[in-house]
Amino acid sequence: MPIARSTVVGATTGVLLLAGAVGFGVGLPKLVDDTAAVPSLPTKLDDRFVALQKVTQEQTGADAERYATFVKETEASEAASQKALEAQYGEAAVRAYIDVPQATSAAQSVPAQIAVTVVPGEAGLVNPSGPFVVDDTDSGTHYALEDIDGSHCAIAWSDPVDQTTGAPTGEKPTGADYRVQCRKAVNGLTYDLFTNGLTPDEVASYVDKVLALTHQA
Repeated sequence: MPIARSTVVGATTGVLLLAGAVGFGVGLPKLVDDTAAVPSLPTKLDDRFVALQKVTQEQTGADAERYATFVKETEASEAASQKALEAQYGEAAVRAYIDVPQATSAAQSVPAQIAVTVVPGEAGLVNPSGPFVVDDTDSGTHYALEDIDGSHCAIAWSDPVDQTTGAPTGEKPTGADYRVQCRKAVNGLTYDLFTNGLTPDEVASYVDKVLALTHQA
């Protein structure tokens, strides 16, 4: 089944790739001497998350012209982000991934996405929305800073609501309710994952998966 048109060819880059990748330089560690070489990032993390450049035309459901534009814009955005980061850190690797099985399902929800950034240096402070905890039960919005299995994470989420009435359901948040950034430093490199659609524990586990795939675990 092809990915819904608005899911990949339209919404994907706007949701994460363009909105998130360029901003990764904020709060990342300063470049230091004698750091390890930045590794290349894989074209897939597992059977779930595949790099945007590797999403096929058939999966997007787009015509050839629209698909070519999608690929061109994806590559251009990542190249621009990498160039901006290299200007600050000397080296950088940036790649965005999409949950292909979710995107190709019958559901019309926006699929989970992960943008991975790797730069030289030790992990700095992770607080993209500031240092102050938010726990507003009236509005159903929350923000917290946590250490999860050695990854420093900033977690923003909303309480689930009934899509018809807008009233809180009282149910436990799912991945779709979260926007999470996690960071870990290993062997002189900082790995940063900026995500939507994943729970905090899932994001921390993908940090370790990326480390393993780049032989840093």
